[in-house]
Amino acid sequence: MGNVKFHHVYKFYKGEPTPSVNDFHLDVVDGEFLVLVGPSGCGKSTTLRMLAGLEDVSKGDIYIDGKFTNFVSPKDRDIAMVFQNYALYPNLSVYDNMALGLQLRKVAKHDVELRVNRAAKMLEISHLLGKKPNQLSGGQKQRVALGRALVREPQAFLMDEPLSNLDAKLRAQTRAEIIKIHSQLQTTFVYVTHDQTEAMTMGTRIVVMKDGRIQQVAPPQQLYDEPHNLFVAGFIGSPQMNFLSGAIVRQEGVYYFETRRLKLRIPETYYHHFKSAGPNLRHVVLGVRPEHVVCDQDAVGIEAYADWQFAVQVEMKEQMGADTYLYGKAGEETLIARADAHTPVRPGETLQVALRMDKVHFFDQESGVSLCYAEERP
Repeated sequence: MGNVKFHHVYKFYKGEPTPSVNDFHLDVVDGEFLVLVGPSGCGKSTTLRMLAGLEDVSKGDIYIDGKFTNFVSPKDRDIAMVFQNYALYPNLSVYDNMALGLQLRKVAKHDVELRVNRAAKMLEISHLLGKKPNQLSGGQKQRVALGRALVREPQAFLMDEPLSNLDAKLRAQTRAEIIKIHSQLQTTFVYVTHDQTEAMTMGTRIVVMKDGRIQQVAPPQQLYDEPHNLFVAGFIGSPQMNFLSGAIVRQEGVYYFETRRLKLRIPETYYHHFKSAGPNLRHVVLGVRPEHVVCDQDAVGIEAYADWQFAVQVEMKEQMGADTYLYGKAGEETLIARADAHTPVRPGETLQVALRMDKVHFFDQESGVSLCYAEERP
């Protein structure tokens, strides 16, 4: 079993006014792939290092398989860690790098050979076992580091930005390898990254962190569809969500979102979220994904969204192959729309767009909390 429990964990560093990790409280289920994601300095690596025993816990408790581990040394925690910089011994062969941990634990020689060869076959590095690290590419070194962790057969694998030193193609390939390994082993993985693409494609659950605090914990699609605050909404998704500042007003029983130049009717499905919001409706941020900004060039037809149309001055066109993103201005507001890859629209043109108001999000401007999902946030 590889279940992990963080019970109100804090990390304080001397001289720092605020904790680097602030009340981290979470259960990691046996066999899941948990990803910690957030900007640099948010506390994700520190959290992982406390789990590994490489950092002391200032306050709170950590349990691995139900055992209190705050004061257990790293070598006795039955976990394996993969680092960003590979951490291979340059004077040892690939085989010896992978076998060393087992040899130090006095594992029988035939068992060491069996485990190393099995991991090497899984990672397709059997032909490299006799080479030294300086003879390997970055991607090969990372596979060796993964293999060294695999042979341990631990209760949990901890990975601290293991792909950040690889180029884009190798990163995608190695990402697929790690996903496949997790699927085969069904062992607990706790993975740290600042790359939201890694988080969304790899994790069964994602923890979004900011300033040492958990902002939201959810499966990838739920995180994308139901962000609990402005930070999560803006951090997850590329290009990021559009944000428009305004107010929600009610006229003759109908709710509208208003800015200086826009007035957009809000579908009735949102109304029950507004009943308890009170004065918070006066200062609201509307969030909408670029794919939910409909252009008049789109095949679906903008006429289906007549109540939600307005004009945008196109300033920039970003062609991405499968899609094209149009950046424009609606008065003072900047808006990004996803258009057809072969759209003829050019910068400088005026484009009629519509917001899919059935797909938008509303946030309290002051607190940043979602008006739609606030009751579900951790």
